[in-house]
Amino acid sequence: MLKIDKKFAVTVTISILVTILVYIGIVTSLERPTLSRTPLSEENAVSIVIDKKNLNSSDRQDFVTEFVHIKGNGSFYESNLNSNYVGTHLGDSHTTINNANYFAWKITDRINNFTYFIEPLNGEIVSEISQ
Repeated sequence: MLKIDKKFAVTVTISILVTILVYIGIVTSLERPTLSRTPLSEENAVSIVIDKKNLNSSDRQDFVTEFVHIKGNGSFYESNLNSNYVGTHLGDSHTTINNANYFAWKITDRINNFTYFIEPLNGEIVSEISQ
């Protein structure tokens, strides 16, 4: 008969439980933003575009906002602010500033016919395109 040391069995059991808890924590963190990484509101994203691009029009009605996922090659997809959902392809822009993928606010300036992609955590413009 195979004899199993109790300390070994307890160690393996604790290791399995810790692994399961870490897995649950990682999966949960991917599903929603944490308090320390709360995304910018769409109003703040529009304000960033107005400030950084020195736009004369400050009327919020001149801007259309949408939350998207933009790939490094510039293709962008529908998304959801409260999850990491990536949906159908919506269009193409220029490549992002470092060819990385981002969840971003897509801010369309209807007066100047420009679209800007704003990284929602730090407010950086990661891509832009004229229409």
